[in-house]
Amino acid sequence: MTDEQKLFSEFKPGTAADWAARTQKDLRDTPLESLNWHTYEGITIKPYYTREDIQHLPFAQQEPGDFPFLRGNAGSDNGWQNIQKIKALGNGKPAIDKAADALGRGADGVLFIVEDPQEFDFAYLTEQLDLTTQSVSYTLSGNPADFLKGLYTSLSEQNISPRNLKGFMNYDPMSGNGQLSEAEIKTITQVLDLTKDSPDFYGVTVCGTNFSSIGASLTQEVAYTLSAAVAYTDRLTTAGEPLESVLRNMLFCMGAGTNYFFEIAKLRALRLLWSAVVEAYQAEPALAAKLRIHSTTSSWYQTTLDPYVNMLRVTTEAMSAVLSGADSLTVLPFDSTFQDSNEFSERIARNVSIILKEESYLDKAVDPAAGSYYLESLTNELASRAWELFKQIEVQGGFEAAYESGFILSSITEVSRQKFRDIATGRMVLVGTNKYPNPKEKIEFDPEELIQRAEFDTTRAAYPTEVMRMATELHLRKRKRRPRAVIAVIGQAAKRHINASFAKEFFSCAGFDTDLQQYDDVETAAARLLHAAAEVVVVSTSEATYAREFGPRISQHESKPTIIMADDPQHMKEELVTHGYDEFIFEDCDMSTILELVQKRLEREENNGDKH
Repeated sequence: MTDEQKLFSEFKPGTAADWAARTQKDLRDTPLESLNWHTYEGITIKPYYTREDIQHLPFAQQEPGDFPFLRGNAGSDNGWQNIQKIKALGNGKPAIDKAADALGRGADGVLFIVEDPQEFDFAYLTEQLDLTTQSVSYTLSGNPADFLKGLYTSLSEQNISPRNLKGFMNYDPMSGNGQLSEAEIKTITQVLDLTKDSPDFYGVTVCGTNFSSIGASLTQEVAYTLSAAVAYTDRLTTAGEPLESVLRNMLFCMGAGTNYFFEIAKLRALRLLWSAVVEAYQAEPALAAKLRIHSTTSSWYQTTLDPYVNMLRVTTEAMSAVLSGADSLTVLPFDSTFQDSNEFSERIARNVSIILKEESYLDKAVDPAAGSYYLESLTNELASRAWELFKQIEVQGGFEAAYESGFILSSITEVSRQKFRDIATGRMVLVGTNKYPNPKEKIEFDPEELIQRAEFDTTRAAYPTEVMRMATELHLRKRKRRPRAVIAVIGQAAKRHINASFAKEFFSCAGFDTDLQQYDDVETAAARLLHAAAEVVVVSTSEATYAREFGPRISQHESKPTIIMADDPQHMKEELVTHGYDEFIFEDCDMSTILELVQKRLEREENNGDKH
């Protein structure tokens, strides 16, 4: 076939107008705009995208490896490093042994979480690991310069050149605390001086995970990460560090969440905007390609309940990270929310990256998102909105000033509250937690001890729902039975069955034994339920008469269950409360108030039981 010949030339290319006409025909009287959906980033997503949507985007025609590096800084493949996170306690010898094992079983590098830098055994590290060929990074809460001095001294004593050292120093007081003290500037400057002969070891780290892990939107994560990076650059160059040294040493740690296509677009937009920042400094454009992005699967979306679902979450999160060109990737073990990971969970986490590379061949294609009308448009939208937010911060005086004024944290809180509301109403689904629970799940850990543990992450999306489930589990362990919820359906209307099903799933997610019962009239329902053993009675009926009659009758129940109506009474709410109803459950209601009500009911029961 010659170059002039084209396949399917008999078909006319579809234009945006053609798509609109065909879609509207299928929708009939429904407006096309009804298919749009709105994101936490303020972006309106259309039901389809066409060639016209990307014709005005200059970066859509650029090659991989070309400035502004939206498509990555490599032109040949899409390789990434599989980095395993390992906690190092005391002298770190057990962690170093674990690292050696991991590196022999598929990991490309390790990231040590160093708890006690002064006790860490550098001699043992350099004996057990080849630091010149393997990527070894370190997370420290303080004194990174002193730590690196110990490392470089050990290398010198063993005649190992630091030139081929690979990895990064994960020390980020700026995004973590919102400011950089003079002492912190000095220590980071010392880190850069120590690592000046180690071109593959990065010394300035900005953790966008500090924002994503508390529920920030993607535009906030990108904008605040860029702003913190600019703050580092300004402060370090003012302290005398060469601009080239700072830009060459810049590394971003970014979370990868469950919003698959958005996460792919996020890293592409981040590289695009970082190139704009480098250009604004009038630095050599090639320095923008030095940026390294380390991705880690999201802690915010990890769940304690039905934890094996986390395996699915981290797989899609990892895919979005590598498809968008992350340089390295850490996959969190599926059980990391409630226990120290073990050999099995660590192996599964490590193998996610291996399978994506060795069996799915995701390392073979550079920027697979290129040319996608949707992803190219989404990249542009994210970049535009993140850049506008970034400029707002600069107008306020930069990252430190915006952080101190409360702007950054308050704006993240506003978004995270909306996310929590969407989880509470069921609009955002966490499989196994607020939707589709595992009825056979057995909780192996101590719920009371877990909730009181300092490292238990209470900022996660699933936490409010999990607290209710923990209360249920404690009830089971103390009373040797699960709390029970009876859902009484009075009448035959389809709407009643929908509300009842919604209530049943809600209490199943909360760990209750649920019993759905059908009644023809109020008299029969009240007679049967008046002596039923249940902590919660849910009434699904829409007739006002039934509603008024049932509450007063069932409120005479000797064990005083929580009485909930499965409907939205709207203007009748106050009246129904006076008739004995405690709350109302229906699709799109705020379930957090019901969770709190029922949890307090169980706590009172447990306290009364302890007194007896």
